Amino acid sequence: MSEEGEPTPAPVEEEKPVEEPAPVEEPPKEEEPPKEEEAPKEEKKAAPACSGECPCEMIRKPFEESPFFGKMKEIFLWDDLIKSLAVFCAVNVFFVLLLCYDFTVLGLICWVAFFATLAALCADIMRVIAYFQEKEAPESMVSKHKVELPTEYIDGFFDLVKSIFVAFLKICINAIFVENIVFSLSMLGAFLVLIYLAGHWGLAGMLYAGILFCFIWFRLYRDHGDKIDELFAKLKAKVQELIEQVKGKLNKPKTA
Repeated sequence: MSEEGEPTPAPVEEEKPVEEPAPVEEPPKEEEPPKEEEAPKEEKKAAPACSGECPCEMIRKPFEESPFFGKMKEIFLWDDLIKSLAVFCAVNVFFVLLLCYDFTVLGLICWVAFFATLAALCADIMRVIAYFQEKEAPESMVSKHKVELPTEYIDGFFDLVKSIFVAFLKICINAIFVENIVFSLSMLGAFLVLIYLAGHWGLAGMLYAGILFCFIWFRLYRDHGDKIDELFAKLKAKVQELIEQVKGKLNKPKTA
């Protein structure tokens, strides 16, 4: 302290400059040899359900490639209500007469032709009277209307029937020659069902059921396809689980 009693300031230490460390030179990195590209691992693919030509594809292919079925599918979807309803009623009348009243296809065609001819003669009754009176016949009321045969539909129908029959024969050959064991075993059950249906319903009854199914299925699947696919996936998984359980019991070693 000074004589007057004032404190003396503490000596200020001079700040020493901080020496920055010299940069350390890193040794040059040795270039690593390029790594050989690993070959992509082959994923194990599940064995196909069908060997050779797929039977499911064989039975679906005629329908997908048929122009006739493509036009009929528009009717099955009920987009044109009047057209679909007319075809639906005609189909029901045809098969009810065929199945319930012992008509034949040829007999039904002849009955339709008979009533059509009778209606045409009634429409041209004046010409009929003039013919018997040997007078000059007036102009026909019916011949003014020209009707063309739907040959495109007729040819398409028979082409589709032929394609389905050929596909069915190929499926039978596939099952007989046991190209796929699971498929051949499942076809045994399918053949038994077809034998039962053919014996009780006949070909006409099976065709009628198939057409009614088309009128219901296509519209139903278009509107609720996601739910139907989900239901089928669950059903398929359940069936696969049961198959695995059966395999496990069959492969279980026998205890002494």
